[in-house]
Amino acid sequence: MSDFFILATQLSMKLLSIATGLIISISLSGCITFPTDHSNQVKVLWDDPETISQCEHKGTVIGSQGHFYDYWLHADRDMVWGTLNEMRIKAAKLGADTIYLYRPLGFTGSVTMMANAYQCGENKIESMPP
Repeated sequence: MSDFFILATQLSMKLLSIATGLIISISLSGCITFPTDHSNQVKVLWDDPETISQCEHKGTVIGSQGHFYDYWLHADRDMVWGTLNEMRIKAAKLGADTIYLYRPLGFTGSVTMMANAYQCGENKIESMPP
């Protein structure tokens, strides 16, 4: 009877270890940023500096998605999409309706981008609370 109890205890401890490792891995895995109603109004530009010549500069925004420990869980396109959404959200908080992307930074494992935020349209977006 005692051998059975020892074996059952060892098996329970192994299962608990595996479950704990799985829970930690899942919780460390970041989510992709989704757009908001305000950020959906923000345009993304990158190839025509003339389009922002008459715009009011609102600030610089940075977006980043992915980590060294979970990048393999997300497709590159999802991390790029999440990064753009994060920057659009930040730009909307500044009251901007357009972001103009800097040249993308090289990435292996995560995506980080920078952009200038501008107010270009006549219909001003109200700055979102932080």
